[in-house]
Amino acid sequence: MTKEQEILSAASEEFFEKGYDGTSTAVIARKAGVTHAMVNYYFRTKEQLFLRILDSAVYDFVQGLKPIMHGEGDFLRTILNAASAIFDCMDRHRRLPFMIMDLARNHPELLDRYLESGMSEARGVIAGHSGRLAAQIAAGTFPETGIEDILDTVLTLATAPFQNIPLLENVLHFTSGQIEDYLQARKCEMLCMLERRYSLQPPEGADEDK
Repeated sequence: MTKEQEILSAASEEFFEKGYDGTSTAVIARKAGVTHAMVNYYFRTKEQLFLRILDSAVYDFVQGLKPIMHGEGDFLRTILNAASAIFDCMDRHRRLPFMIMDLARNHPELLDRYLESGMSEARGVIAGHSGRLAAQIAAGTFPETGIEDILDTVLTLATAPFQNIPLLENVLHFTSGQIEDYLQARKCEMLCMLERRYSLQPPEGADEDK
């Protein structure tokens, strides 16, 4: 592991445990076992260091979602594949939701600036999928809904289990194996719930007519 990677690893732990305001580059330097000057050499400010950690996770998200979100065909399959990819990425970056919530609560202006800088491509992709969704609804191959509902549902189901991990570890004393079993069960439930929610339902009374 390089010195830069050691600094990033220590910073990720500090931000997760203490929040953005609860730590400093000096504390991060001590945790990483490097000088404060070395932290400042790689990252001029605490904000730059925090955003670098976010960048790494967001890049992983984007790379996992690109082939799915630029695809065509069945919209339900796109939703299920995207949800699965988001869940898997959250599994690789379990501290991310806590760091984002801390920033949203205490420094929303910083989070707004960060999101705005990377939202132009995302808006284009969302607009394209909104058009696909409208076309499939019009063709009768997808139930009536909006792209906002889909985004909210997928993100909620894919991220919520990871917010429970501190409770499971520190209060219920789950082992790492139990945590893995819990996450796999929640992932299966998520995909089943999405399939039920966004599958076309048979007309009311169809069963009685058979």
